[in-house]
Formats: sequence, C-alpha cells, structure tokens
Amino acid sequence: MKNLVNEILIGKNSMVSGIIALVVISAIGLGCFCNKDKFSGLTNTDTTTPSPSASPSPSPTKSYTKADASKAQVPSEDEMQDIVKKTLLDFNDALQKEDFTDFHKTISKVWQKQITPDKFKESFKDFIDGEADLSSIRSMKAKFNGPAEITKSTGVKTLESRGEYPTSDKNTEFELKYLAEGKEWKLIGLKVYAPIKKKY
Repeated sequence: MKNLVNEILIGKNSMVSGIIALVVISAIGLGCFCNKDKFSGLTNTDTTTPSPSASPSPSPTKSYTKADASKAQVPSEDEMQDIVKKTLLDFNDALQKEDFTDFHKTISKVWQKQITPDKFKESFKDFIDGEADLSSIRSMKAKFNGPAEITKSTGVKTLESRGEYPTSDKNTEFELKYLAEGKEWKLIGLKVYAPIKKKY
C-alpha cells in the first residue's frame, strides 16, 4: 500500500514585509520533497477534541447539501467557505493557546499518525512568537483562486482549495488539502501566509 509522507517546511519572509511564511505540506505516495535534510529538525503533531474554551465554530454561510467525500463529491462554494474558515479558526485557536492538541484531533487520521501536537507547536513557533492572530477572518469571506478541485497523486484523491482573506496590511493566504474519511473531508495539508503583530 502506498504510504503518505508528510513533511513540514518552515520559511520566513524578510522582516521588512512583516509576514511569516509557514508551510505544512503533505506529500502523497512513496516519494518525498527535495531538500529533506534542510528540515530534518522539524517535528509533527497529534490532535484532540476542542475544549469548551475554544472559539465557537463559524455559523454556516448558507444552507446547502453537504458533499459526500466518500463519493469524491466537491463541496459547493458555500460549503467550502465554511470548511476553510473552520480549519483556519481551529488552527488559530491552537496558535492562541500555544497548544495544538485540539487542532490535531481535527485533521485526518492518516496525518494524526504521522505528526504530534508538540511537533505542530515547534513547527509553528514563528507564528506564536510573532503573535499571529487570524481571528478577524470570522467575519470575512474567502476569495478563492478558483473552485475547489479533486486531484489525484499516486492513486490517492485529495480535495484542494486555495485563496486569501483581506486581513490587516497583508492578506492571509492559504492552500489547504483534504482527504476523504467516510463522508467527511479531513485536513491532510496546510500552507498559510499570515501577517504578524510582533517582529522579533
């Protein structure tokens, strides 16, 4: 059976731009990314269910029929707005708490086995130290680069969505990948470029 290979890549733009670029990418198949040795010191994470203190999930934008991931159905734009916003707000809760335990529980089971909450925290240290806060997206609508699409890599289908939110001086950009688990789409890859409050 094909293995899912995860790799966490972290990059930081110049302090002049005031943006941290953090990339968590999941590779599917037996291959791996180039420059693997460059990122050998990075860690992975594990997830748990949201705590009562976590921010409430955003309310759905509109009523719609949910796409069935088991049938490889692509969510409507309205559903994709909700899926993306929930993913990024769950991620933001983890940043604010400096604890990725709850976030880890929301990702795909495949990814949970390959990464731990502590590794997530270590990998997103630049976001935490820079006091990145994505909470403002709660009242925003994402601008997608195009419709969500299902792609196939080494026989595994993933749902991909790219876009941005008009946050702060700089937009928050995202690239998200999801894997079908039963009828649900679960996170298997995340790339975020977010403005930071504090330079260090």
